[in-house]
Amino acid sequence: MIFYLTTRANMNVINWYLEQWGKPLVSNILPVAYHDVFKKRKLPSGTYIFADIERLSPAETEKAAWIWTHLQKSQETRLLNHPLWSMCRYELLKTLYNHGENNFNIYRLTEDISTVQFPVFVRGENDHKGNQTSLLQNQAELDQAIAEIVNQGESRQDKVIIEFCDTRDEQGIFKKYSAFAIGEAIVPVHVRYQKDWVVKANTLKTEQREQENQTYIQTNPHADKIREIFNLARIQYGRIDYSFSGDLMQVWEINTNPTICHFQDSRDSPLNRQVAEQLEQAFTSIDRPSNSKGSISIPPQPSSDTPLEFVSRISEAAPWLPNSYRVTLRKSLRKVIKTLKK
Repeated sequence: MIFYLTTRANMNVINWYLEQWGKPLVSNILPVAYHDVFKKRKLPSGTYIFADIERLSPAETEKAAWIWTHLQKSQETRLLNHPLWSMCRYELLKTLYNHGENNFNIYRLTEDISTVQFPVFVRGENDHKGNQTSLLQNQAELDQAIAEIVNQGESRQDKVIIEFCDTRDEQGIFKKYSAFAIGEAIVPVHVRYQKDWVVKANTLKTEQREQENQTYIQTNPHADKIREIFNLARIQYGRIDYSFSGDLMQVWEINTNPTICHFQDSRDSPLNRQVAEQLEQAFTSIDRPSNSKGSISIPPQPSSDTPLEFVSRISEAAPWLPNSYRVTLRKSLRKVIKTLKK
């Protein structure tokens, strides 16, 4: 059994897959919300995919890592995507830039951006909503965009600035390649084409491009490099989106809870069936038997919160008292406690 852990708000991704192209795996993949897993004191053995990790809060990430720590004690479990070690967008893109892999850099809004190379755009650090701004050509436009974000009541802490990397081909077309890593398997899923730099839908289909897409899926030409990137990112499950600047792969992101089989109504396409079959085979390859009788104990996680001191707890238990009375109460209690300790 594969336990697919995800945030409740984004469980629709795996649910949709199991309702459509993933029907043969309904008995093999069980979607589970992190919120529910955190309550468990025993979990069955099997394969656990820690998906959607970029959308977890820091506290939730630590809870997920606590689960991982105890699951890994069983030799009957297989775990993918360590919640604390797997790279999210900022660390991944910064690392790739520092290693000379990516030609573009990434910055948090709150760090020194004096060396940023324009044009740039702003987006959320860990969401998948795309760019929040158009391409910004200079510092004045960037400053204005940041001011607008703040004026809208949005935090600067979870936003990043990403330098624009022009990957247009000789025809002025942007390409985006996408491939899955599922355990050891690398499964190419599509090449998309657009005139706009934000490549979402495939709006420029031609016979030549369809042939290129088919060749990409059937030959998996970038498998070794993709596996290298996933190993660098310490991620075993997810979808990588990338393009090329000359011969150099430019990685946009790794999504750990991506849409699986994005094609909805094209069941007549042999190419779509091939992708779906390869994904199914990849999931099957990581599946391990689930043994509920030999369940794994998950002890309560020690709290890292600083408990409210006794004196403050007493005064906070009487919120109806005027604040001046509560201050006097706390001072009196502290004197009593000090006397008793002598």
